[in-house]
Amino acid sequence: MEPIILKVEQITLEKMKKYYDSQMVPVDDTNLIFKAHAIGCDIIAKDNHTVEFSGANAFQEAKHWSKKIAKQLANMTTNIEDIFPYHHIGCAETGSTDYLGPICVVSCYVHEKDIELLKELKIDDITTLSNREIIQCAKLIKDKLIYSLLILDNSHYNKMVSDGFNQANIKSKLYNQATVNVMQKVKQNVKVKVINQFVSPKTYFNYLKNEVIVVKDLMFVSDAEQKYMAVLAAEILSRYAYLQYFANMTKSLKMNLIRGSSSQVDVVAAKIAAKYGENILTKVVKLNFTNTKRVKALLKEQ
Repeated sequence: MEPIILKVEQITLEKMKKYYDSQMVPVDDTNLIFKAHAIGCDIIAKDNHTVEFSGANAFQEAKHWSKKIAKQLANMTTNIEDIFPYHHIGCAETGSTDYLGPICVVSCYVHEKDIELLKELKIDDITTLSNREIIQCAKLIKDKLIYSLLILDNSHYNKMVSDGFNQANIKSKLYNQATVNVMQKVKQNVKVKVINQFVSPKTYFNYLKNEVIVVKDLMFVSDAEQKYMAVLAAEILSRYAYLQYFANMTKSLKMNLIRGSSSQVDVVAAKIAAKYGENILTKVVKLNFTNTKRVKALLKEQ
């Protein structure tokens, strides 16, 4: 694959230096501004304001700095040859955008032999799958793959927020711990470890600076489930876990619940608080969402 070369402004170069700070490598060429090594991609910035991206993940890295590249990548159809064919670990989550319910994080190991199993699911876009389809897919793979599931309920989520952690910080800790767990289960060296990117690598690792064990050789990829079957499996299994938890919440509260963070969810949350008392919100919602103000306003109107 030919390298991707971008011409960028000085302000973009400065942003790049901050973004790739933790992945910088020494340079002895005076014509280079910096050189960074991300897994699957080498980034070289030259003093003529050109930046070269080379390697298997050149497109994924370059798209952060070029709307044109991002559009090209979005329009590319993932075919069978694009799927990463070797064993790897992938991490993803469900629930972080939902006002009700937990955050479920799964890190999954996929061996070469498992890739065919996941291909056979024929999933082009996981976001289009119904809950029933997710459950069907999860039941087909959950007993055949090595994975770690972490579920952070709302009580513990709200406690962490009150202790000063934001959601990206919380997710970083969960992603790291789930990946550590699955690596301990696999008990062999796995070079490629991918997460669905939600913050820059620098920010991610900064959130983990006080952790005892940190998995550092990660690939941060947007829409990673399109290429990395371990991330696809993690998406399926995390959503399955969330749906199970959500179903149990529905039974426990004896009320039909709604996912997301819309005004309809506000109404449901207000009904829960009216029925069980406002303190119940600590256990069933993410209090730092703007929904909480709207829910309290609805309660005052009653």
